Amino acid sequence: MPSRNKFLVLVPSLSLFIGLGTYAGTPAIAANHAAAMAMACDDPSNLCVDSGGAKWEADKTVTAKDKKKRSEKSPATVSLAIDGGRGSLFVNGRYAGTAPLSGVPVPGGRNDVQVRDGATVIAKGVLTVPKGGSVSLTVRHP
Repeated sequence: MPSRNKFLVLVPSLSLFIGLGTYAGTPAIAANHAAAMAMACDDPSNLCVDSGGAKWEADKTVTAKDKKKRSEKSPATVSLAIDGGRGSLFVNGRYAGTAPLSGVPVPGGRNDVQVRDGATVIAKGVLTVPKGGSVSLTVRHP
């Protein structure tokens, strides 16, 4: 009978240990995943296009010819997240909001984009968005 008592004590203890190990490991896995995602955005301009099929060209500006090609009739939307800080989005020289942003309407085509933290420009360049598309951006705060 003593071996049966050990078994009755061992099984619940083992279950508790496994349960705590799984629970305790979950935040570490989530933190590692977040770190891996942050490292995936290693663009020197600090801005990464996460989804939406947009094209980013750092340190460029839109020409007058490109401005005529913008589509106001079928606008796209942009969502912005700042990793490790704060910032405001400016599209074509106009304030669009402070991050995190979701569903900000922008004209389809090439747009001048700046992300600023106060007077400091974190990222600037040309973002080409597909007409009627939805684009998700992440900016790494320096």
